[in-house]
Amino acid sequence: MFGFLKTLFKKKQNNAEDMNVQSEELKEFRLSGNIQDNIDRLTNIMNNSGDIKTREFNITGSNMKAAIIYISTLANEDMIQEHILKPLIIESATMFNKTQVSFQEIKNSMLSAGSVKESETFDEIVLDIMSGDTLLIIQGYIKGLLISTSGYQGRTVGEPALEPSIKGPQEAFVEILKVNVGLIRRRLRDPNLCFEMSKIGRRSKSNYAIVYIKGIVKEELVTDIKERLSGLDLDEKSTVSQLGTMIVDRPSSIFPQIQATERPDKVISAITEGRVAVMMDGTPDVLLAPATLPILMQSPDDYFENWLISSAIRITRYIALFISGLFPAIYIAITSFHPGMLPTQLILSIARTRTGVPFPAMIEAIIMEFVLELLQEAGVRLPRVVGQTVSIVGGLVIGQAAVVAGIVSPIMVIIVSITAITSYTIPDYSLGLATRIVRVPFMILASTLGGFGVTIGLLIGLTYVASLKSFGVNYLKPISTDSIDDLKDSFIRMPLLSMKKRPEMFNPQDPVRMNPKKRRGSDEN
Repeated sequence: MFGFLKTLFKKKQNNAEDMNVQSEELKEFRLSGNIQDNIDRLTNIMNNSGDIKTREFNITGSNMKAAIIYISTLANEDMIQEHILKPLIIESATMFNKTQVSFQEIKNSMLSAGSVKESETFDEIVLDIMSGDTLLIIQGYIKGLLISTSGYQGRTVGEPALEPSIKGPQEAFVEILKVNVGLIRRRLRDPNLCFEMSKIGRRSKSNYAIVYIKGIVKEELVTDIKERLSGLDLDEKSTVSQLGTMIVDRPSSIFPQIQATERPDKVISAITEGRVAVMMDGTPDVLLAPATLPILMQSPDDYFENWLISSAIRITRYIALFISGLFPAIYIAITSFHPGMLPTQLILSIARTRTGVPFPAMIEAIIMEFVLELLQEAGVRLPRVVGQTVSIVGGLVIGQAAVVAGIVSPIMVIIVSITAITSYTIPDYSLGLATRIVRVPFMILASTLGGFGVTIGLLIGLTYVASLKSFGVNYLKPISTDSIDDLKDSFIRMPLLSMKKRPEMFNPQDPVRMNPKKRRGSDEN
């Protein structure tokens, strides 16, 4: 009768645990001294998944029973064999010759794994098992050992895809957080470099790290980012870029208020300036905060060339940003409202090319912009082998056919092509997407109010951008600043030896970046 009641109670307990158990509820469950009971409860909590493996055995040299539980798709089974099973089953016979071995002797003298910790609550045990660790439980003990055996594979470190560099390092982050942390540690051997690890997501429990240099970064900035991340109540796993859109000051703005990068050297440069990086397991991007418009316009190659060359290229890039957002609108305004602003010969040439075109310049521009967006999306979605070919051939064929058919004028094809080329010069991908969106409202203003409408749009846009802030930093800094030192790395890039201080807009605790007088070969005076 007693056995029947015990079995009935165990079934009810297992049925209760078969429900969708949340992490907070698992804190109430603890290991028992019975191996089989612990195995049953743990496998039931994880829904008896096919990749959950268990192994029961006797510790050689004693009469103690033990078992291990792990997930075969996440754990390294060779490591389990060499550092857990082999020491406990084979080598332990020569180490111990007694019937009973203590829990601490097993932990300290038998296991050769790198990381071993004790645990007794189900919330910690389940989370670590589903992170690739292995649980060792021993008959008669109400606590187990969690052994680090994670061994899932990821892609190797490769070249940056979205941020290529001619002279800079050719390494990019990958999807494994441990590897990404190593890429930063290898480049910056500073004991003040901090990685604050935490988890996010009720179900996914994704690992993320907040990276900064203690003694440089403003402590209020780190606290602000921690509070914003901890305030997110997410269910599923999100990428670090998705997190970035949730923690910015204005999530609805089309302008990126946080910088995403795949380059370790850019992260190093940012945190040494007093900024903060956010990394997450499972995504190759790293967030940098704060981010301003001039920072998003900087390229890694700016710092590998002479300052005059880099400054000229950077100024060209700002001109390209202006053209990318306004060129179609300026063309519409001039041809529709202000033809007298152009030389007579040029106006007559444009008028000849537009002969027979049935649409006004506004409709003509929208058609071409829509076709351009379709080609860009097709080039991204198609396989890389054919994507570039389809985009180039499609653009040439469609553009030529549209001109021959009289649907659009040749000058409009040139205008849209130049606009597309200039948008590709913007270093930050998200900022480039924003310029593609602002073209449409500027074209509408140009078609209704002409040059006056474009001017109004510029004033409204400038006022809006100036009102944006990224974690307390004005979006237009260091352009809108009274600091001469910060202006040395804005529109132009002054010589590196002249940039002795860190940007004041980040309020770093240690403002001095270098002392040029101490370099070799410099004058002592």
